[in-house]
Amino acid sequence: MNFILKNWVKYYTKESIKTLKIIAIGSALVLTIACVKYKPAYKVTLAGDTIGFIENRNLIEAKIEKYINDTTGNIAFREISELPEYEFKLINREKETEEKNVMLAVQNMTTTTYRAYAVTSDGEQKAVVSTQEEADSIINEIKADLNTEIDLKLGIVEIYTTETNAYSKETATTALNELKVAKVTEYETKKAEEERAAKEAAKRAYSSSRTRSYATTATSAPSGNLNGMQLSIPVNGSISSRFGSRSASRSTIHTGLDISASAGTGIRPISAGTVIYSAYKGSYGNLVIIDHGNGVQSYYAHCSALYVSVGQSVDAGSTIAAVGSTGNSTGPHLHLEIRINGSPVNPQNYLY
Repeated sequence: MNFILKNWVKYYTKESIKTLKIIAIGSALVLTIACVKYKPAYKVTLAGDTIGFIENRNLIEAKIEKYINDTTGNIAFREISELPEYEFKLINREKETEEKNVMLAVQNMTTTTYRAYAVTSDGEQKAVVSTQEEADSIINEIKADLNTEIDLKLGIVEIYTTETNAYSKETATTALNELKVAKVTEYETKKAEEERAAKEAAKRAYSSSRTRSYATTATSAPSGNLNGMQLSIPVNGSISSRFGSRSASRSTIHTGLDISASAGTGIRPISAGTVIYSAYKGSYGNLVIIDHGNGVQSYYAHCSALYVSVGQSVDAGSTIAAVGSTGNSTGPHLHLEIRINGSPVNPQNYLY
């Protein structure tokens, strides 16, 4: 009985080994055929859609991470709404992998936010450029020859946008120059209107007092004040030409008082008032006119510099201009006029 059992075990052991060899040979054959015909790959899906197959998952993931973290140029940051999913597959060896298609799909799923710089005027966006250096350059260029009285209220604001516009410095400069031209035109129109209004007011004042006698007002009795106003001298110096005098340099009698002083000496108003003229005016040269109320006005002519503007309120202690020799002048001095209701009176009736 033991003999039969041993033979039986020996027989089936040989058969098992034979079967295992056949299975191993078959598996090897199948594996060889599979390696020849197929290759390992990853099926890539994004948002539920199959994008394609790739061979190297680590390489694609590294490329995606590099793309998302790229902040070169004016890129502020990138956001992707969904990352790809990968599934291992065996695919036909002749089938081409599609790494490029995967990257294109990832880019389409990515939102890129760009950093830009807006040039503003009074808080309103006027132009956009890519860098702060360009914005600074434009503002400096716009301000280079701009009248200091014209304030465009320019500023720079950092903005973030998903638009891919290629911002041009030339386009931005053109837009800011258009704003500049508009503001300069507005300023010049306003100044011209103020000058016209001042001239009209002077004409009306003169017309209302045309029946007054020039000789009478010129010989008024001296007084420490004028129409209730306490007066003070505008500049220290020596009198070089008196009221009513004649000279070869003028065709009419002198309507004011000339006080010689060094060029640049500060000029003060004779009393508090409001500036109604501050500009160049023919033979007067640079001229300031101040209205003191009650029909009284004072003129300060031949100035080398003007420190006040129309509409500005001044007091007797402020400096409104500097002594000069502009207009019809033979040397640095202040030509001072005092007018009452448009008619000139002798300043020495009240000063000096």
